[in-house]
Amino acid sequence: MGGNQIARKETTMTNREFYNAIAMNETLSDEIRAFATESIGKLDHTNELRKAAVAKKSAEKQAEKQPIRDALFAVIDGEAKTATMLIELADLDIKPASVPSLLKPFVESGEVVKTDVKVPGKGKQRGYVRG
Repeated sequence: MGGNQIARKETTMTNREFYNAIAMNETLSDEIRAFATESIGKLDHTNELRKAAVAKKSAEKQAEKQPIRDALFAVIDGEAKTATMLIELADLDIKPASVPSLLKPFVESGEVVKTDVKVPGKGKQRGYVRG
């Protein structure tokens, strides 16, 4: 059954492909071709609205995370600290697993460097230090 679904999906035409085929078909009437061209414009408009909504939502999420990022960055100094240590020092209520993604912009810019920290009883853990 799964193979049939894959074969069907490969032969399924999207609305854009359908309207493009109609718009480019010179044997059809101008009215039908104009409708297809108009429909392509509507698809483009809908896609632009969707992109704008996604960009707005992404910007809102980033703005929401920025104070947390700043608080984490403020407690990072020359001594390597684990995510748990940073959360405690910054007095935040977040999970340690979210720290790497929050610090990613700082790591990419070189302001923060990832390093290994020896934690008694736990071994080595990922730590962060100023770059």
